[in-house]
Amino acid sequence: MSEPLSETLARLEERIAEARLDRAEILDVRALSARTSLTEGEIQALLTEGAQPPADDIEGRIRRRVRTLHETRLAANGRKRADVCKEVAGALSISPEWARQLLLGKKMPNVPDLTALAAYFGVEQGTGFFTDPAPIVLNRELRRLLEELGGAEEDGPLVRFATRHGVVTLALRGRRLTPRGQEALAVMLEGLLSVGEEGER
Repeated sequence: MSEPLSETLARLEERIAEARLDRAEILDVRALSARTSLTEGEIQALLTEGAQPPADDIEGRIRRRVRTLHETRLAANGRKRADVCKEVAGALSISPEWARQLLLGKKMPNVPDLTALAAYFGVEQGTGFFTDPAPIVLNRELRRLLEELGGAEEDGPLVRFATRHGVVTLALRGRRLTPRGQEALAVMLEGLLSVGEEGER
């Protein structure tokens, strides 16, 4: 079972402080809203200790998130609403007008339509992106951020390298490396060690 939002947020705050990162940049409410389709108000409430997001019903939640996702994607890629409506209509085998009503959050999609919308927009969480309660949605996104900052995986590439070669400590002089950066450094160090071993033979 995944850790609760409060624990993820505490770990993320700790990671931000350790790495001396800009909290406002990492926990940018507008950016989090764009990635989760939660409203900025919901996110602000969830990021405030002890606060709760406004109560919502499942239908309102789904319709609001479909609309928010659609609006965010339109703004990001500059496509015309009519073109997207036609594509969605084709993907869902519905009329362009019905697709428009769904995308504007005026109509409630049924389960097959919601599944098709998740596939059309390429959301990896599937229908859960639209149906999960706000704390779960934000927790999922914050865990992804934590992983990017190297705080969700205790057994990262550098730790594995150190264990394999009996290294007691690695001093990065206050720098934080992403998992990809750790992997690159581990590969480079492995290469240096193998060259050293060749020279000793």
